[in-house]
Amino acid sequence: ALMNITYDQAFTLCASKEFATRLSTAGPFPDLEAALHAARSIWWSVPVTEWLAAFSAHPRIGGQRFGNPDSNSHPSSHKAFDAHSSTEQAAASSSMTPSLQEELARWNQQYYDKFRHVFLICAKGRPAQDILASLQARYHRLPYEELQTAAGEQMKITEQRLTGLLEGAPTGTLDAQGRAHARANQVLSQLAASSSSQPLRSPITSHVLDTALGVPARGLPLVLHKLNEHSKLWEVISQSVTNEDGRAGNLLPPSNYLAPGRYSVRFDTATYLAACKAKHPGYYANLPFYPEATVCFEIEPAKSTEHYHIPLLLSPYGYSTYRGS
Repeated sequence: ALMNITYDQAFTLCASKEFATRLSTAGPFPDLEAALHAARSIWWSVPVTEWLAAFSAHPRIGGQRFGNPDSNSHPSSHKAFDAHSSTEQAAASSSMTPSLQEELARWNQQYYDKFRHVFLICAKGRPAQDILASLQARYHRLPYEELQTAAGEQMKITEQRLTGLLEGAPTGTLDAQGRAHARANQVLSQLAASSSSQPLRSPITSHVLDTALGVPARGLPLVLHKLNEHSKLWEVISQSVTNEDGRAGNLLPPSNYLAPGRYSVRFDTATYLAACKAKHPGYYANLPFYPEATVCFEIEPAKSTEHYHIPLLLSPYGYSTYRGS
């Protein structure tokens, strides 16, 4: 059956007038994936002022909202929006302590004073301490970077709510693409388990070697990103730090499937080279020539069941990479 979305329903997904108007007139949709695709395309094409309006409708984690509801929408949609927020923040609320709430309030205000919009995060299932840590980390970013991150978090929230609306499922479930990947991963993992004795591992791994000292580069932070095909923004997938052997083998959950697309690994070489400078002050420069190294790579749909090992060979004045095994 074809799926229609009213203005009030669209507003409960994302409190932007333009988003709600365009999504409510874009249907009917043949399936959930078509509706999600339309929502993503609309969100990433509305003006930044609409982003800010949508942000302001969200309450602070453990506090009140900054802005006012849309006067064009029905009061019931305001209640539905608040109900969504309450459900999504349930894990944070249940793990809140008086001292943590006070700390969150302080950081929320500092964040707002710097960026002039509410701190937005897809809070479903996340405890208050985890949210506070994310808030503190994101506070140190540049305004344009944080605006893009907040917009990405709003899109995640919208997708969760849209899935719940059209499927009658609780908000917080995976979007259609995510469920398809999860099903494929489950089937492929079962096939692998039955045909091979090899244990599953992260589809993406890394290994950093210090070619100047001839040792593994331990303690080097790295971040795995994936390019969002709609927003064209890099989204953080996971973070890790190399172990004693210079390896990062836990970037993703063990699996035999990896969603196709463009990925990148950002190696924080400045942190590692600073540690080397402390040990060998006469050999390393005060400021690293390469403070970071980013390796981008593309996963084709036909090769989504392969393993991808992304090594980095590092020295103070050069680095290289290759596809390992």
